[in-house]
Amino acid sequence: MKIKVDVSQLKKGMFVSELDRSWTETSFLLQGVLIEGVEEISQFQQTCEYVYIDEEKSDASVYPHLRSLASSSPINEDNNSSNIIANASEEAELEQNDFQKELKVARKLHSRTLSYVDQALEDIRLGQAINTNAAKEIVSEVANSITRSPHALLWLTNLKKRDEYTSIHCLNVCIMAVSFGRSLGMKKEKLELLGLGGLLHDLGKMRVPLEILNKPGKLTFEEFEVMKTHPVEGHRMLEEQGDLPAEVLDIVKHHHERRNGKGYPSQLDGDLINNMTRIVAVVDVYDAITSDRCYHDAISPYEALKNMYEWVNEDFDKDLIENFIKCLGIYPIGSVVELNLGHVGIVVSASEKSKLRPIVMLILNSKRERFPAPKLINLAHPKWSTDAQKLEVKRILSKNEYDFKIEDVVMNESVM
Repeated sequence: MKIKVDVSQLKKGMFVSELDRSWTETSFLLQGVLIEGVEEISQFQQTCEYVYIDEEKSDASVYPHLRSLASSSPINEDNNSSNIIANASEEAELEQNDFQKELKVARKLHSRTLSYVDQALEDIRLGQAINTNAAKEIVSEVANSITRSPHALLWLTNLKKRDEYTSIHCLNVCIMAVSFGRSLGMKKEKLELLGLGGLLHDLGKMRVPLEILNKPGKLTFEEFEVMKTHPVEGHRMLEEQGDLPAEVLDIVKHHHERRNGKGYPSQLDGDLINNMTRIVAVVDVYDAITSDRCYHDAISPYEALKNMYEWVNEDFDKDLIENFIKCLGIYPIGSVVELNLGHVGIVVSASEKSKLRPIVMLILNSKRERFPAPKLINLAHPKWSTDAQKLEVKRILSKNEYDFKIEDVVMNESVM
């Protein structure tokens, strides 16, 4: 049960699930906060007039206080409540329909873009120029797709293969950089520069010997020094073509620079790193650590965001990482989650207005048996909030808690 509570009545142990305004207007990283002390209470009191407390997720110690508040100050629905519910239902259905419609377009675009990257890598390997005009056209389509439906292409970034890492990584960084830039409010011209830089950022790896590039173990000092040449090599090759903007070339050359000056190749620090390059650097690391590679296994999206937040101020700007977390949401696309009734599914899209209630593709029923075909549900739809059929995310699962491959689910065309 959710209870409307004036911020003056907040106590340690309460779980704040909703606000009287957007979470983006607050300093909190994620939607949904367990109050652990006076600091959180103070932040809510400075920002909000009232909040909604989820009794089930709150500590038992505050149950008596919550029930007292519920009985003395019940949530009164106004005369327009039925209209509000109807509008919310329509919005949820439209959001799910838009996602499914755009996914059909996104699949074709994803396949065509991957083919382009494969060809570009081969051209670089053979010492030939790449077709930058084709790259610009593709990135423009990527930006258009993400503008129409932000999460369709992001869902397809789960199509990962260990033995095709470089090409798929370039594609994923392109998609996620454009998505991140959009969430930051960038205009289409800037989004296309971001996407182009992301698409081309690792082309220089084709000048790294394969025995180093594909080495399954840790690189020696000498081998890593060779690996560190790929940004400069990529920049040099693309600069010689003379048809790419300076911002794109900067991304290619400096995407491994870090805030503390310990990156490469130029050991730039702080404000010396271009803002668009910083964005691609964040996305580059996120995709790398959530992908299976020749020398390590992937970690979950949630673990990746948690780790990256711990690296702020050393490797990344705190504001940028916080905004990246807000962009992907508390349940990033590709997260495998368990619902309150035991169902298991994959997050395919985060609702713009309710990131705690994403669109989930159900794979296993409450008995952990496979559905004959995955079921797509939008948890933001009001019908999943009623006491009769309440569904919500309970927790994110680790890899050893399920036996299906996300890549196989994404590849299944019959899902949609």
